[in-house]
Amino acid sequence: MGVYNYQHARRTDQNRRAILDMKNQRDKLHQYQKRITVLTDRERAIAKEMLAKGNKQGALLALRRKKYQESLLSRTDSQLEQLEKLASSVEFALVQKDIVFGLQQGTKVLQEIHKEMGGLEHVEKLMGETADAIAYQKVRISQSAQL
Repeated sequence: MGVYNYQHARRTDQNRRAILDMKNQRDKLHQYQKRITVLTDRERAIAKEMLAKGNKQGALLALRRKKYQESLLSRTDSQLEQLEKLASSVEFALVQKDIVFGLQQGTKVLQEIHKEMGGLEHVEKLMGETADAIAYQKVRISQSAQL
């Protein structure tokens, strides 16, 4: 039993570590998105500035870099979505696992209770004896009432 508990605890720690790692990766992707957004805004400002100075080539280059940053942002969004779906799936699977474990424990306890009660036959016998005792009591009461 001790080895099982140790292995179960170890597995649980590994599962929690995996979820934590996924959430840390998600946070890093959010930070990366913020940096890309800042870079995109900066490239847009550079393009406006270059255009105002009459440097059309510089403005086009800044717009190309902005477009590249936007494509990175789009890819990051899809990666972030996949990561969040995966984390949710893992967490839900762990909840399901806990539910199944609880059901198993409940079934074992229920079986033990049934075993202690002596099974269905014992219960039926006990109910029959109780019914006989009640009938006997009624007979005794009716006899004493007649006397």
